Amino acid sequence: MKTLKIVPIMFLFLMIAACSDSEESVDGEFMFGNMYGDSLESNKSYYIVLPFEWTGERPVVITSVELVKENEEPVTFGEDGIEYEFYGADPLKQTGLYSGNRNIGEIVNINGFELQGESRIVAEVRLGEVVEDENRAAKINFTVNDEEYQEIVDWDTFKVLTTNNG
Repeated sequence: MKTLKIVPIMFLFLMIAACSDSEESVDGEFMFGNMYGDSLESNKSYYIVLPFEWTGERPVVITSVELVKENEEPVTFGEDGIEYEFYGADPLKQTGLYSGNRNIGEIVNINGFELQGESRIVAEVRLGEVVEDENRAAKINFTVNDEEYQEIVDWDTFKVLTTNNG
């Protein structure tokens, strides 16, 4: 009789263990540095170079970084006044805000950029009339050991980004 009671309990433990393995999550999070510009002009281009960190033990490969609003709607130049392209860079690259006509050195496409620990992210932006929007965030698509993941990360730099429109 005792054997019959043990079998269902062992089966339950095996099921829990199997379910735990199939829902593997990635350990780690993305962290962005921030910069607050108070004299950005409309109809100008800038490079924003900021710290970008992955806290996980295993490296990630970034497949894309996009700016999004509520419901993951994309940030666009037509609606939001922001046109952008993201790049990866060496962790020793000087952070800062640079005018668009300045040579900022070597940057690489963010698609395929491997990140482990701290590095740099470079946003090349063209700004129209931009107002502050608390709903802006970064959507990061990435892989770890060929498994695909997506994370929405708050990024104050783009939440408070504005231009002096006149």
